Amino acid sequence: MSLPPRPIIAGVTSGLFLMSFFTLLWLTNLFAVLPIAVAATLWTLGLLLAALFVTTAIRLLRVRAAFPAELSEADQRFHRRTGMWFGIVFGAEFVLIAAAAIILNATGRQDYVVPAIALVVGLHFYPFAPLFQRKIDYWLATWTTLVGLTGILLLALTGTAVNTVVAVVALGTACATIAYGLWNTAQANHLRRLASGATVPEAGVS
Repeated sequence: MSLPPRPIIAGVTSGLFLMSFFTLLWLTNLFAVLPIAVAATLWTLGLLLAALFVTTAIRLLRVRAAFPAELSEADQRFHRRTGMWFGIVFGAEFVLIAAAAIILNATGRQDYVVPAIALVVGLHFYPFAPLFQRKIDYWLATWTTLVGLTGILLLALTGTAVNTVVAVVALGTACATIAYGLWNTAQANHLRRLASGATVPEAGVS
């Protein structure tokens, strides 16, 4: 079986590094709204998963030399297009998050900031599904969008305590980042198995 081109390695490893960071970032919110022992326990579990993601990424990078660096013309077009649109979508996500935070704080609706961020994060996954031809992005997008909307509706319609809403949204969104990290872990392990028969020795991570 022929090996996929080397840029695949960059995509999977970057996904693992990002999900390790964002998992811990979302779980950090719990320290402000849950008893310290509960928050610390959940954060520690997240830290263990983050360590798994980072370790898996490093192990995959060590066999990257086994994958062909040369790209076909079709692969070059695909990676140029996906790289451009990834940057556009990612940039738009951060602009929308910043705008939402500024507007909500300026209008005295600070309680809505966390669920609004989750909503933007969920929506930003939708374009990635057709762009990278991955079904998992539809699931992540739908789940995280629903988590954000649930938080907004709880605040607007039910009078649920802000701490409860933040806990629900933070845990729900962390579940999405963990799921994506585990999916990337499976992809990385598959790629390492493909490379296991290659004659190229493992390369150190520089």
